[in-house]
Amino acid sequence: MKLSNTIVAFLIAFGSASAQNPLSQATQTEVSLGFVTPYLQSGAELTRSQDLRKNQRSYFENSSGQRQDVGKYPALSGYTFTVGFYKPLQFAPGLMLGAVIRNAQTGSQPGNGGYEEAYFFNFITGGVALKYYPFTANNLFVKGDFGLASVLTKNRYLTSAGEQNFFHQFGIGNATGVSLGYSFTPFKNKAKALELQVSYQQLRTWVEVNGLGDDQWRFGAMHYSIVFTP
Repeated sequence: MKLSNTIVAFLIAFGSASAQNPLSQATQTEVSLGFVTPYLQSGAELTRSQDLRKNQRSYFENSSGQRQDVGKYPALSGYTFTVGFYKPLQFAPGLMLGAVIRNAQTGSQPGNGGYEEAYFFNFITGGVALKYYPFTANNLFVKGDFGLASVLTKNRYLTSAGEQNFFHQFGIGNATGVSLGYSFTPFKNKAKALELQVSYQQLRTWVEVNGLGDDQWRFGAMHYSIVFTP
């Protein structure tokens, strides 16, 4: 009985404390720019092309089944741009409901391939999001989001005739994300903040691939972002 009373008292105090955080009491908009690294997990065509890059082979195969050695591909990386907004939920102190859209542009180019050989892996996600400030003493926050996802890849290579060519793949699906961050308030208006944020997304898309049909791709992505909430 004493333990249950302690838990209830803690939750009441926790909620009251959360209600005092000014960042959770006003509508927020956010604009962020960051660094992103995707992690390709499964999908017949997705892993096949990844294996080719690991083996330093060109995406193009000639009539004899031979592929050119193009050198080592670095790990995929790039930048991410995010916009979003959040509104406080009056019935849940510290909790905000909103929406977020992320655009990630990544790529990799081998050392020996020059301009001829490259791989681009881009994805866009958008959906509903929750943001929660659990404490009053500091501005630590956690976020979660779920929504739609689209992926667009491009293989760039030279044909046997020495002509530049591209192979595109496109798919749609869904994405789930979680974030951890901290809001700094160096501005006179304490409702404005500059945030550092680390996010992880898990994505699943369906891509139509020649010879395979519906190919299900699974991949994750780590985002490291600087966020401004004007």
